[in-house]
Amino acid sequence: MTRFLPLVIFVIWICTPQLGAGIFGPAASIGLFLGFYILLALLLHWWAIALARRAHLESLKRRLHRFNLAIGAARLIVPVWFGVAVFVLGWKAMVQGALAHTPLDRFHLDGPGLILGSLPALLAWMSLWWAQFPADQALREHNLVIQLEQGLPTHPPPGFWAYVGVNLRLQLLFAIAPALLLILLRDVLSIALPPLLNQIDWLRHRQTWMEGVISLPSFVLILVLGPEILRRVLQTEAMPDCPLRRRLEWTCRQNRIGFRKVLTWRTRHQMGNAAVMGFIPQVRYILLSDLLLETMSDQQIEAVFAHEVGHVKHRHLWWLLLTMAAMLLAFAGPGQLAVDALVKLHQRIWLPEPLQMSMLLAGGLGVFTVVFGYISRRFERQADVFAARTMQNLAAALTGAFEQPGPALRADEKSHVGRRGAQIFCSALERVASVNNIPIAARSWCHGSIARRMRFVQELSEHPARTARFDRSMARLYLALTLGLCLFAGWTMLTAS
Repeated sequence: MTRFLPLVIFVIWICTPQLGAGIFGPAASIGLFLGFYILLALLLHWWAIALARRAHLESLKRRLHRFNLAIGAARLIVPVWFGVAVFVLGWKAMVQGALAHTPLDRFHLDGPGLILGSLPALLAWMSLWWAQFPADQALREHNLVIQLEQGLPTHPPPGFWAYVGVNLRLQLLFAIAPALLLILLRDVLSIALPPLLNQIDWLRHRQTWMEGVISLPSFVLILVLGPEILRRVLQTEAMPDCPLRRRLEWTCRQNRIGFRKVLTWRTRHQMGNAAVMGFIPQVRYILLSDLLLETMSDQQIEAVFAHEVGHVKHRHLWWLLLTMAAMLLAFAGPGQLAVDALVKLHQRIWLPEPLQMSMLLAGGLGVFTVVFGYISRRFERQADVFAARTMQNLAAALTGAFEQPGPALRADEKSHVGRRGAQIFCSALERVASVNNIPIAARSWCHGSIARRMRFVQELSEHPARTARFDRSMARLYLALTLGLCLFAGWTMLTAS
């Protein structure tokens, strides 16, 4: 979830209307805004240095756990403090005032203000890598002995700039590069298209429709070409031809999954993970990181790969897009009731305008976070079940490794999770936790803890009827999402009319 927090910075900037000056003068506001970020990074850096100096103590894991909790809280604080700067300190008004004295002002562009206004928060986010680096190095050095004992390949901990480079790709550019390109492309179209669209009488006097006609091509283009952008941001290359790759590709074809390539994800052996990206087969890529390929058995790699195939098989990317559309329509339709209620409250009890906007934005982000997190965790469970089913069929069909594609490896979507498939998939999850230095009980908002995911799959394998109940619950979830989209779309259209 933290990987998408930088997008909250963009959302705060874009969704905030024009506000007046802050409660302090410009110099004091800027000093307070930047000073808080600097102090936060310094305190965490000093803490990390203290941990690194005591890395030989047995309590390192426990103290690192507390430190990582603090780092997670700091990542949440970065966009929160940015919101305070925008609503209370007048940061957006200062940036827009500065841009008003430039030639860009006459074009009414969103990109320049977004880049300049978000830059301090994005730099603060990057400063947390500098703060965390000593503690992370201590943990990696501590785990070298464990990796040697387990017979795993070892690599020296990365230097600072290599560490920053990988985090820049994974934590920042992965989230903001498509969004930033979307805004910049929309700015270009907002300059090029209006002279043409104004010749259409029906559109000329409908500003909302005009904005939609300008924004839609940008959104569709980034949606389609986003994987091509991200595969370069993440530094990937085609996986070399080998028996393992041929088995992975055959698994996709047996499950009727269209894709373009299986890619090796170069992380300088800093992360063992897999991912899938792309809404349409022509630009769909399945990624396996270098550390994952190096430290896991072929069977475990196939289990992780099957999990990613499960996301495609169940069209999770499309359902997440539908979920976000439904929530946006909910904010535009039923959400208007909250705005009206706040206006009435303002008539009875005076509330400053920044406080009103903060309440609305915080409420909207809170609802989005809760709903998106719940649905994302359900999708992860469904992909886990798909992977366990696939590995069960694979284990039953094969008597040993094969060089050429052999028997069908489709996951039977009506079968229960077998014990062998659950065992293989759980061993893969456990190895992912081990190579990434993640405690299996550590919680993840979008994925859930690895311990709970393992327990869930194992319980399904012990009680066959529970798999069918889980399948029915997912069908009900999809039905609820579809009905919610239709309901909120109708509500919004009635409100607009």
